[in-house]
Amino acid sequence: MNSSSSAYVSCDISGKTYMYHFTGVTEIEHNLALNLDNTDSQGMDIVHGARNLPDQVTLTVLETDAEHIPGWSARMLEAMAALKRGRVLCRVVTSMGSYSNMLLTEITATQNEENQCGWSGSLAFMEYVPVTEENAEAVKANSNSSVRKNTGSGSAKRLVGTPYQQLLQRAGV
Repeated sequence: MNSSSSAYVSCDISGKTYMYHFTGVTEIEHNLALNLDNTDSQGMDIVHGARNLPDQVTLTVLETDAEHIPGWSARMLEAMAALKRGRVLCRVVTSMGSYSNMLLTEITATQNEENQCGWSGSLAFMEYVPVTEENAEAVKANSNSSVRKNTGSGSAKRLVGTPYQQLLQRAGV
């Protein structure tokens, strides 16, 4: 198997770019979906009820020490776990396209007798779409949204922007 694969992951951490090339990528699944809300589109153009869902890319990878130094596959798995834990925005590059602002949301890794010096598994990435003033209503209307809704009885002032900007707004800065 060739040490360069058909897909890789890159990310910028503290001003430095890191690139993760896998021993092998056996499958790449691209999920580019649109949510149609039938209640919004009744009597109107269907485009008004259509919402883009975040892009999703799943890489099925094979990582082994055979073509690298001992412990390579364990370090690669730990690097992927650190990206997930740290919620680091990544760029996923495949032969069919490049995806920016992707978060590693799920890792599955299996070690078996066929790959005793490594692992095989999948890495699921989902596009991170921050809430902005322009898309706040669309995110609020999207029933698939992962944005938490404030159910408290605080002020009626609507906060927009990045979490950091919202923190400053709450503090009155």
